[in-house]
Amino acid sequence: MEVKQDKAWQQAIGCLPPLRAAQLAALDGQGEVEEVRLRAGRPPSVKTAGSERPLGLAAVTAQELRETLSRAARYSVHSYAESLRHGFVTLTGGHRLGVCGTAAEENGQVIGVRGLSSVNLRIARQITDVDAQIIPWIGDGAPRSVLLLSPPGFGKTTLLREWVRLVSDKGYTVAVADERSEIAALADGVPQFEVGRCTDVLENCSKKQAALMLLKTMSPALLAFDEITAPEDVEAVSLCAHCGTAVLASAHAADMDDLRRRPLYRNLLELNVFKDVVVIERKGNRRCYRMERLEERTCSSC
Repeated sequence: MEVKQDKAWQQAIGCLPPLRAAQLAALDGQGEVEEVRLRAGRPPSVKTAGSERPLGLAAVTAQELRETLSRAARYSVHSYAESLRHGFVTLTGGHRLGVCGTAAEENGQVIGVRGLSSVNLRIARQITDVDAQIIPWIGDGAPRSVLLLSPPGFGKTTLLREWVRLVSDKGYTVAVADERSEIAALADGVPQFEVGRCTDVLENCSKKQAALMLLKTMSPALLAFDEITAPEDVEAVSLCAHCGTAVLASAHAADMDDLRRRPLYRNLLELNVFKDVVVIERKGNRRCYRMERLEERTCSSC
């Protein structure tokens, strides 16, 4: 039986050693795979919306992990030192290789990872089947500030990208602070994902610095960035609010109650920037989206 090929899958596995890439190129159901896990001494495994499952292949070696990182970094690992401090390398097409092993520290700061024990290859895809649901939430008027919530791996970046595209194609200027090159995935200045006709992208820059630059130079009606994880990210949201620019952002939380339990996000909510929250949940192998109005605490179920 001929295996249906998935373009994003074929692009992402190109960072793997040729023999391993050839094995995975023949995998059935590759279009459903969200992550490939390579752990030293164990067979590779793949993660779908349901769960992680091992593949019937030879165990991963330490040399294979080193070669994977070298290939992902285009044989110039030192050029990716900044992102490796945070445990990942972003690949062409917006895919991301996360690394684990022995952290190397200097002056109390992580400067990289050596002695690799595992890597996680996350597959980035453009998924438009959420459009019908979120178009009514976007509405016909000027962009509103919206916060996207879910645990890790539930598709926040994918949803954020589609929201940006839809707002942009309505004729509103959108700026994207693409800190990890995952939202637009620029290549020679051209987004590898569809992010809309009125979208400007600044990547490989902290959210706060990107917000300062984009607000001054691009006059966006909406500024989007992924994963608020640090106090500086909250400051970036505050900058947008002071300039009257709507914000689209995401955060790691299962729901509003989970969000409010965390000090960082309590500070975020105290800014009173976000009036709408979209919660992403899983029901079996299906993702479900729910909007909550913060002032009313009413829900629109998926």
